[in-house]
Amino acid sequence: MLALTFSASTGRAVLELKRTIPSPGPGEALIRVLRAGICSTDLEICRGYVPGYSGVLGHEFVGVVVAYGPHFDAEHEAQKRAPERLVIGTRVVGEINCNDTYFTCADAVYQRNHAPGRSVLGIINRDGALAEYLTLPASNLHPVPPALTDAEAAFVEPLAAACRILEQGLPRRPAQDRVAVIGDGKLGLLVSQVLIRHVTAKGGPRLTLIGRHMEKMAMVQGDMERIVSEGDGSALAAGLAGMFDLVVDASGSAGGIRTALALCRPMGTVLLKSTVSTVGQLEQEARRGQEETQVNGAADGHTCRRPQAPGWAELANDIVVNEKVLVGSRCGPFDVALEMMASDTGVRQLLRCMVSAELPLELGEEALALAGKKGVLKVQLVMPQS
Repeated sequence: MLALTFSASTGRAVLELKRTIPSPGPGEALIRVLRAGICSTDLEICRGYVPGYSGVLGHEFVGVVVAYGPHFDAEHEAQKRAPERLVIGTRVVGEINCNDTYFTCADAVYQRNHAPGRSVLGIINRDGALAEYLTLPASNLHPVPPALTDAEAAFVEPLAAACRILEQGLPRRPAQDRVAVIGDGKLGLLVSQVLIRHVTAKGGPRLTLIGRHMEKMAMVQGDMERIVSEGDGSALAAGLAGMFDLVVDASGSAGGIRTALALCRPMGTVLLKSTVSTVGQLEQEARRGQEETQVNGAADGHTCRRPQAPGWAELANDIVVNEKVLVGSRCGPFDVALEMMASDTGVRQLLRCMVSAELPLELGEEALALAGKKGVLKVQLVMPQS
């Protein structure tokens, strides 16, 4: 099969032409991928986010069940670990965390997101979705409503990640909390759409979205405040300091937390949605440090450097003194995201607007390069017709 792979040893993403089709193990399904999206995480992996990574990229997909692996052994069957199997030919999306050790606990979300020894589709120890075929546990699969197109269904994973914020009980008081989202990239727009839908239904204050591009922020459906941030964001942070009860950082920048903390009121909450390659950030900061700029009007000709990513002491002092809550947030509920897509035309409108390009898998290397360019939102790969 064709597959877009990355190897940390070479530092290159390549389109493999004859990669072996994976075989589903016990309790797993073989999925023929119809369409897959390139995520910012895929780009970060190519910058070193997952040390030693080698395999097929991608975790946002829609596909069709074509086969199942063998049944569980008698021990697993006795413990009722055999999942219900969907009919062959069912169009599906799939959760990316795979509970390979069959870990169980009373906390269903912990089991879903943090099972010890898990593999993660296209990220940790499991080949991903930028290929013609993939395997996932049958228990990870969700049937796609007929009304959704393949292009829309391929957004279920990132939309579910946005819905995770609501699953975490935030904002805590949606009828009165002031909420800001930082970042007008793919995830920032989805988070804004989910939150504006939620707070509007509760009669809460207008959500504030902060980004670099008004045309991107305009894609989000609904009444909200849209603010363009310029320069390093320090002027905006000073102007909006302490104004928000909940600030979501989806900027994709290691320095985004500084702005988020500045906007958050004492005893408020900062929620982090972005993962960032530390290797990539160090390289970026090194380049920025070399780009010295002349101080305007300086008689002595001194130069200044651009602001660096914040140090932990700076962040910790603010969090401790002002008793702010720092929350991480990752994978979310697929059933909620699917229902939201199927019932909300505004959500589907945003998804359609976010597709910047659709390319065949044969052009996977070009698609990955395109996805990394400024101004590009979602690039989707369409798989060869069978």
